[in-house]
Amino acid sequence: MVTVIPINEEERASIINGLKSSVPATKLITLKKIVDLTILRPESLQYMEMTDKQSIQRIISGLERIMEYDVDEVLKREATITLEKLKITLGSKFVETLNYCKNCNAVIDLGWENCANCGSNLIEMNFEESKDCPNCKKHTTENWNNCAHCGFKLIEERDRIIKCSNCKREVDSSWMMCPYCGTRLKSLKK
Repeated sequence: MVTVIPINEEERASIINGLKSSVPATKLITLKKIVDLTILRPESLQYMEMTDKQSIQRIISGLERIMEYDVDEVLKREATITLEKLKITLGSKFVETLNYCKNCNAVIDLGWENCANCGSNLIEMNFEESKDCPNCKKHTTENWNNCAHCGFKLIEERDRIIKCSNCKREVDSSWMMCPYCGTRLKSLKK
């Protein structure tokens, strides 16, 4: 069992403000602090990703800003390394970006029709990462199987993972025999 020591408000603010600093040494220390967290307390970052997505997104945006706009090549390189370590720590969830209401800048979900904060109609707004449902023309994302608004099937059923009936290992659908145990997978067509 792992004891999670959450990143406190002061630590979180220090990281976010450190990435925005105009002083290169402050940025470098902040990058080092993030790398240390990925190594020594990865569960704290994972917990923060679950409970405070907005702060994680600010950290990621800060790293991307340094990588793209900073003139110091050392800082750019360190920000790239830090972002890669953060990516590994957070796993596949990392690639999801947050969407914000264009009216009040609150975090929203593309499955909503109205902003929970200001009540604005989200369907009329444009979002970078969204695609329109072919059926109802409302916002969806590429990883949705079905439209959250109308239920339309967006992605065809993915290929099933085929397993050998004898040893239960994954096998390729084109194989005639299991390479692990020798069991015949397909009968010969005559």
